[in-house]
Amino acid sequence: MNRRNFLSHSGRMLLAAGLAPGLRLFAENSMPNQRRKLSFSNDWIESSLITSVLDVPVDDAIVVNLSSTALYYSVEANHGVIPPWKSTILRHCTLEKGERAALLHVRKRTNLGGVALNWEWFGQRFPQFPRGTPLYISSQDDIGDVELDPLITFAGQTFADAAPRRYRLKLNLWYTPEETDCTIHTGHKFLEVHTQVLGTGHMQKFRENDEATLYEDVLMPPGFTHDPFFTVAASDRSFSYPWHRYYADTDCVWMAVELHPE
Repeated sequence: MNRRNFLSHSGRMLLAAGLAPGLRLFAENSMPNQRRKLSFSNDWIESSLITSVLDVPVDDAIVVNLSSTALYYSVEANHGVIPPWKSTILRHCTLEKGERAALLHVRKRTNLGGVALNWEWFGQRFPQFPRGTPLYISSQDDIGDVELDPLITFAGQTFADAAPRRYRLKLNLWYTPEETDCTIHTGHKFLEVHTQVLGTGHMQKFRENDEATLYEDVLMPPGFTHDPFFTVAASDRSFSYPWHRYYADTDCVWMAVELHPE
């Protein structure tokens, strides 16, 4: 059995056993270090995707692990791990091994608002969106299919019998200026987390569609990816969101990581 067939066979066996929910695509796409620019890479923020990560040098970047397996890095004799669907800032390190990662490097901060000149004001998509809210969305990059069990991957229910689902992974950036309330909302039809790229903001949860009912306030510094806000039902892996919003303290850019059920 050659190496490709062995990896593909091993990936299917581990997936069936519930040990590696995202390994199948890594095994089938095993050429190392396939790299491309993300569609929203621009003059302010250089953004790229690397799959089948193997010994990739990182000079200075926010590194987001876009998989359900660990992403390993090292610097000299020191080693570290970026957990699944989490991120950190790395400087002068090597990504040793992993399935899939996004790298975001801030090229410049001057005239940051210019980042949104070629983006879309979010109110163009939703007529009910507040007319005075300056929230802008980049193009969306369609990464591809992934398989995972959201109860195990995001809710930490490791005792559960694995029941992988297929999702379409998509990424985009958001921009808003300081002191912006991006509106309380709920009802997403996809799983999502966010990675802060520039500035400082908050991801917040509410009991009702009323900012006076705030019950959790998660600070979002650069390089940070928050824990999921959705909850997953053990019975059928359906999910639901509380009322929530993004609030910007400063001018902010953040990345949405979306997993759309297929």
